Formats: sequence, structure tokens, C-alpha cells
Amino acid sequence: MIKKILVATDASDASNRAVTMAAFLAASHDADLLILHVIRDMQLPATLRKTPEIEEFANRREDILRQVAETILKEAEANARRDGAKRIQTAIGIGDPALSVLGFSKRRRIDTIVVGTRGHGKVKDLLIGSVSRKIANGAEANCLIVR
Repeated sequence: MIKKILVATDASDASNRAVTMAAFLAASHDADLLILHVIRDMQLPATLRKTPEIEEFANRREDILRQVAETILKEAEANARRDGAKRIQTAIGIGDPALSVLGFSKRRRIDTIVVGTRGHGKVKDLLIGSVSRKIANGAEANCLIVR
């Protein structure tokens, strides 16, 4: 039985389709829906992060990305409600998207993860990796990859 669904969104077409599918599943199974947006961590050497200019830039960047994340989540939540989901929570993660999804899933005891994929193709996935592939390979929960 499906009781807790986690869907990741970055506002791309693929993730919007995933939100639609997750909302349908939540409505069909009277399940809780957690919508997650992950802010990618900015990789800077530790010595650079400590300089005042970089620290100020990083703080402003984080504020802007949080505002964007909140906007993305509000829109996703509205769409999920429109599609029939009743019990919805939203969350913002920071870092690697796949690891954040997997961590949230484990901590929140999610039984179904829904993610979109852009379908770049097998060769490109082999070369650069894929968030949806990492999630499917690392998840303890059931995964639904939406195309």
C-alpha cells in the first residue's frame, strides 16, 4: 500500500510531470505527499569560502535560491492540490539532489519516490550520470520514474 510519497521537483517539464503523477497517486491512495526541491550546493574551496567577498556572495546567492525554491514549491503544491492530493508538505534540501532525495526518503520513512527524467539517452547517462538513476539505485523505497 502507498502511504507516503516523495516527489522531487526543479520546475522542469519532467519534474512537473512527476508532480502530476505523484498527486494522482496520493489522491488515489489517500496518501501523504512530500514535495522536495533541492538547492544544489556551490562547490568552492574552503580557503575561498572564508574570504569576505565570497562569503557575502554565497549568502546572497543562498537567499535568492531559497526564494526561487519557495516559488517552485508553492506552484508544485498548487498543482498537486488541483490534481487531487489532500495532505501535502513541502521541503527544501541543499546539496546533491539524489543524495538529498534519498536522505529525505529514509528520514521520513517514504514508501514511494516519484521523480522525472529528461531521457537524455543511454550514452549521455553513462557519461555524466543521472539523478533519477542514482535515486532508483540507492533507494530503499519503491521508485517511479516519470518520462
